[in-house]
Amino acid sequence: MANKSDLVELKYLSQSVEELNVWGLTNIVDLSIISNLSHGITGILFFDHGYFGQILEGTRSEVKELWYKIKNDPRHRNIELLGITEIKERRFPKWSMKLFDAQEFSKDFPQYLVLNKNMEDPNAQLLRIMKILWQKV
Repeated sequence: MANKSDLVELKYLSQSVEELNVWGLTNIVDLSIISNLSHGITGILFFDHGYFGQILEGTRSEVKELWYKIKNDPRHRNIELLGITEIKERRFPKWSMKLFDAQEFSKDFPQYLVLNKNMEDPNAQLLRIMKILWQKV
C-alpha cells in the first residue's frame, strides 16, 4: 500500500484530434483499464463533444509516468493540467478507468446539466464548464 503522502490525484482537460465514435472510445477505455490495473492507477474519464476530462489517482511516480505519456499522445491536443494534489485516499478505488458521457455525468453532477442547457454555443463553452466542474469534483 502506498504511503498516504505518496498518493496523488491528477486532473486534466484535452481535446480530441479526430472525431471519436463509440468504438474508438471503447478502445481507449479498454487499453487504459489494462494499463492502469498493472500500474495501480484508478480514475474517471469524461468525454463529450470531442473534449476529454480525466482524473487519475495513484502513486506519485506512476501518475507522473502516465502524465508524460498523455502529454505526448498525438490523439489529443490543447492538453491542460488542472492540478496534481496529494490525497489521503482514492475517490475511485474500484475503477481502473470509468468512462462517463455527458448524460451519465449529468446524473452524478446535476450542475453540469444546468450549465450545459444555458450555453449559447455548447462546443465553445464546454471546456470552461468542465474546468469549473473538475475544480469541484
